Amino acid sequence: MMVTRELRARIRSQREPTVELYGKQVPGSIPFIRELLAATDDDEDRDALLVELAGEYLRADLDDEHLLVQRERVANHPNAAVTWLGLSHTLSMRADGVEEAKCAVAKAVEISRNCGTLIRYSLQCQADVARKTSDPVLFEQALRELIVDAPNSREDDTGLDSRVVTDLPDGFCEPQLEAKYRSLL
Repeated sequence: MMVTRELRARIRSQREPTVELYGKQVPGSIPFIRELLAATDDDEDRDALLVELAGEYLRADLDDEHLLVQRERVANHPNAAVTWLGLSHTLSMRADGVEEAKCAVAKAVEISRNCGTLIRYSLQCQADVARKTSDPVLFEQALRELIVDAPNSREDDTGLDSRVVTDLPDGFCEPQLEAKYRSLL
């Protein structure tokens, strides 16, 4: 079973009514996805359902449960950069996750480099984590690496993204470094 438009529509339709779970009222989509997870043995289907579950937890403001799903995805696929990127993003939004977010995104960058794919995307995520965690040193490191990587072309990667340097806080980055990045866009 792959996650299809039809399945996503069913998930949306299950959000009402809410049910009690974890001692809280949650959308009915959450136990619905949990039932689907229990019935699948395929790793790819399981991960796709976990992504959907993570989204439902976010919609329901169940941040701790969302984090647990991201950790489960990493445990299931420890050599996949995208699972580490998801974990780093989630952790970067939490006051108690700052250092772990930086470690998780560094792991994603390492995996991407070893695989030769999603390198720029991982570096852009690292810059985003640096911004969210107020770490100008990490931000500048990611920006420098993006600049160095800019000439490389990969089928499985993104281009440079202007959002990386949009609305930077004053003094967060060396002006010359920002200008160099912008010149490459």
